[in-house]
Order: sequence, then C-alpha cells, then structure tokens
Amino acid sequence: MIFAKNEQRSFHRMEINLPIEITKDEKTYHGICSDLSSTGMRISLEKAELNEGDEVNIHLRTDDERFLPLNATAKLLRVNKSEDGSFSAAVEFLDLE
Repeated sequence: MIFAKNEQRSFHRMEINLPIEITKDEKTYHGICSDLSSTGMRISLEKAELNEGDEVNIHLRTDDERFLPLNATAKLLRVNKSEDGSFSAAVEFLDLE
C-alpha cells in the first residue's frame, strides 16, 4: 500500500504510467494515469478545459491481455494547474464499465 504523508488510504493504489483519454462535452483530452485504485485515479494532462466537479468519461487502455481496458464515468475532485501550464487532477470513479 502506498501512503501519502500522514495519510492512510483505505484502498490500495498502484503506481502506473499509462495513457488515458478523457471526454467531456464531446471534447477529448489525452493524459497519463499516474496512479490507480479501485475508487479513482490521479492524472496528468498537458492542457484541458476541465474544472473541479466536472463529470467526465475516462478510457484507459492497458495493451496487456491480462488486464481489460477501463471505461469509467468519473468526477474531478481536484484540478491543479502547474506553472508550465500542465494540469494534474484527482478523479473519483462514479461508474465503471
């Protein structure tokens, strides 16, 4: 289990580095999923018009026959913009397909 500073999580988090597609209002954004749990994920995006509270669709391809692709409806819990203009976001799954 991976722990943040002074925080114990209820769910295991896997550190990964896989491409994802995020769709909102017929616009598609490409990013990277940096960690994944059964309840959500942390993502990085080069650019996006996304805000805290937005509901989005997420598609994560694994390119590994042992693991099925992930399709989810999710809510953005936090969206942070870095000085370089990139974004990071914490995502909570609302529905998994």
